[in-house]
Amino acid sequence: MEWAAAQGLTEFMFHDGRTRVTIRRAAGVCRTTEPKTVPSARAIEAKDVVTAPLGGICHLASEPGGAPFVTEGATIEAGHPICVIEAMKVMTTVPAPRGGVVGVVMVSDGATVEAGTPLVRIR
Repeated sequence: MEWAAAQGLTEFMFHDGRTRVTIRRAAGVCRTTEPKTVPSARAIEAKDVVTAPLGGICHLASEPGGAPFVTEGATIEAGHPICVIEAMKVMTTVPAPRGGVVGVVMVSDGATVEAGTPLVRIR
């Protein structure tokens, strides 16, 4: 970290296809919180996981600051929008393949996803 500060580096990003890590140096005091434990896609039955059909930017709401399409614990029907993926200024809605209860939302709003990235778990 000292080397990064001496070089003026303020952000480091690592992405290997499944794992994404971003480290940003902030001015002043930083607070830490316990990380939210999210089960890996392998630990969850494949039929329960909705994955991204293409790569792009994942939007969890129809507009910035709007209500999310799905929240953990919500009951949804087949076809209900999970998110919108923006790729090359084209918006693609990702529908729920089946009805159920949203167990875990596995991505954050504005996250960059690739085809196959787990988005949500439906129980």
